[in-house]
Amino acid sequence: MIDAALAATDLPAEDYPVYVLIGAEGPWTPTGLSRRLEMPLSTMLFRLGRLERRGHAERVPNPDDRRSYLIRLTREGERLLGEARPAFRDYAEAVEGRLGSKRVDALRAGLEELREAVVAELDARRTAG
Repeated sequence: MIDAALAATDLPAEDYPVYVLIGAEGPWTPTGLSRRLEMPLSTMLFRLGRLERRGHAERVPNPDDRRSYLIRLTREGERLLGEARPAFRDYAEAVEGRLGSKRVDALRAGLEELREAVVAELDARRTAG
């Protein structure tokens, strides 16, 4: 669905969550962003590098830690996100309309239960091993 929603933009679907979090909650340190998206830091650095090469993100000094940096969207990155978010929102709201709000809430709760069960199983196996 993300691919279809973003087809008319220059924003790759696989990077959409990164753009959204940087644009909505940023700036971020790469480490903080990788934790927030539950993604390995090496993968996050790769993705951030792509955003920088496209001219959609830039590094700025981190006022809380001079050894690190923050990543934020450039004006072009913000413009692109401004195109992409309404396009995706239109698709998401249409799907939610098909399901109804009660069903969407139940699905979200079920997915959260599944995530918690997966995390618990992984934690149990780590401590047993």
